[in-house]
Amino acid sequence: MIRWAAIVTIPVLLLAGVGILATDAGAVGGKEPSPPSITRQPQDASVRFGKSAHFDVKASGTPTPTYRWRVSIDGGPYADTGTSASALHVTATTADDGSLYDVIVSNPSGSVTSQPASLTIEPSPKTTKVKPLIDGLVDKGSQQPYDSSEPFPVTDTGALSGYAAAFSGIVVNETWAQLEPAEGTWDLAPLDQSLAAVSSYNALDPAHPLLVKLRIWGGFTAPQWAKELDGTPIVVGADASGDSGGTLGRFWSTDYDQQWTRFQGELAKQYDSDPLVSEVAVTSCNTATGEPFVMTGTVIAALSAAGWTSTDQQQCLQGALGDYASWHHTAVDFTFNTFGDVSSTGVRSPDMAFTAGVMSACAESETTGSLPECILDNHGLTDTVTAQQSAVYAEIDSLWQQFDHAVPVDFQTDSPNGFDLCEAVGIGIAHHAQSIEVWPPGVGFAGFDEYTPTQLAAWNDALIQGSPPQCG
Repeated sequence: MIRWAAIVTIPVLLLAGVGILATDAGAVGGKEPSPPSITRQPQDASVRFGKSAHFDVKASGTPTPTYRWRVSIDGGPYADTGTSASALHVTATTADDGSLYDVIVSNPSGSVTSQPASLTIEPSPKTTKVKPLIDGLVDKGSQQPYDSSEPFPVTDTGALSGYAAAFSGIVVNETWAQLEPAEGTWDLAPLDQSLAAVSSYNALDPAHPLLVKLRIWGGFTAPQWAKELDGTPIVVGADASGDSGGTLGRFWSTDYDQQWTRFQGELAKQYDSDPLVSEVAVTSCNTATGEPFVMTGTVIAALSAAGWTSTDQQQCLQGALGDYASWHHTAVDFTFNTFGDVSSTGVRSPDMAFTAGVMSACAESETTGSLPECILDNHGLTDTVTAQQSAVYAEIDSLWQQFDHAVPVDFQTDSPNGFDLCEAVGIGIAHHAQSIEVWPPGVGFAGFDEYTPTQLAAWNDALIQGSPPQCG
């Protein structure tokens, strides 16, 4: 009996040994296989445009799980992101706002899907505070007082009589000399009267109110005390194009720039929170016109004789946006043209790379929040894209794409003789225009009164809707 019992016991032990061997064959590192389990779910993320959002998951399981992150955009089906790590990093664009991210955690024993985590794109601090921009046609007003070095009169809304549905904004023009005739001495009455005139116009037709683009001119109309900083005023003679010339201060000097920046700061204290003032035009570094990048031959000759160089102009333009840093609630409108580099012998050559660099800084200002929201602008819009404008328009298109369609764009039409305004509006919209300034009647050019109120109202609506008008 004892021998039989021993014989019986041996197979049992062998069978037990077989069972142990079978269990060891499925173990990993001495651990029993187990399906994955999520121990920490991905968390919602909220970041600013252009910043990196981070999602991560913690999971257990044997063998170590693998990961497959997915995204659902605008409530659509989930798609693979291509990320197979436990953490996902997303550079945020506006298209990502509201997207959902989950992760499938897998190993040979099974898989599990995490809870979805949402991504919210935060506006930059400046964007949350900036007042609504002008959408539609804008009456540019007359710049003739600048050409004649005279004060601007109170803004006249009379030309808009009968055109109420055709315009969304108006330019209020003033000069630095009008508002600060002596250093630290203020006379804001001219500006206040112009804003009051626009407010009165809006009160008569509240269904079609106007917003204001403020254009404060320095250049020829800087106050005498500013022109005398660091030297006597620089005399610029008339030129063949009809510009009458005038006198300029050393706007590229540190002393002048400090006064100009202080001046902008004082204006911002008074008008930055005014809901009527929607945009402020950048006029730093301007000379013969309101376009900071445009300089005539006579201006260049006079400035060069006073010690100015092309590098001085570049530094002035690069710092122009910073001059307006006090405007926290109001967008600034920066007009761009291809920069003309001037050699020591007076030869000019185009430098679009420099212009593109300043344009990029303008476009980035909204995302960084460190400077005012900046509008890309150009003042040469016609019914064709000229060779002179094509490089600037191409850069506008590139930046508009690069910053996920979040960069605002404005235009002003060229002197409106000899081109079709409807076609020009269509080209502006094709290059992402939000608003277009058009010339008023009675300034020596064919103004907007060459067209009917019905036509202009249709083009105004086209701009607001972002859909090119039907022309022909």
